[in-house]
Amino acid sequence: MIQKRMKQHPKTRKKAYVTARKIKTIAGRLVRELQRKLTEEQLDRYKDQLRLYKKVLQQQRTTKNKIYSLHEPDVQCIAKGKVNKPYEFRNKTSIVLTTGTGIIAGALSFKGNPYDGHTLISQLQQAKRMWGKLPKYAIADRGYRGK
Repeated sequence: MIQKRMKQHPKTRKKAYVTARKIKTIAGRLVRELQRKLTEEQLDRYKDQLRLYKKVLQQQRTTKNKIYSLHEPDVQCIAKGKVNKPYEFRNKTSIVLTTGTGIIAGALSFKGNPYDGHTLISQLQQAKRMWGKLPKYAIADRGYRGK
């Protein structure tokens, strides 16, 4: 379904949307067929995965808390605002390194897309828990301005 890849081009946009609809229809048929043909024991074993597939098939463009990845459902869409790469699909993480050797002293993953400056306090608390003391100074990028 190579037409799906060409949705940004004006001449092939309509064909891309038709192809996307066809893919969604086929996936819905497969999920319904699985529900019909699996035994009760098998349905009980795979109920979480089937619920995830149904949620993906039912989500619309305006749906909140979308599923972007079947393999990693907690991934968020983070708007970067850059022309060549407007969005990233990931979790926000924060890492503490030592200045001299570059050893990782702490790492945290955050749900959603919190402001960078709001993650600094929890990251420093983790560093204090692990090392027993707070660092003397922190070097951070522009996202931490004002903190």
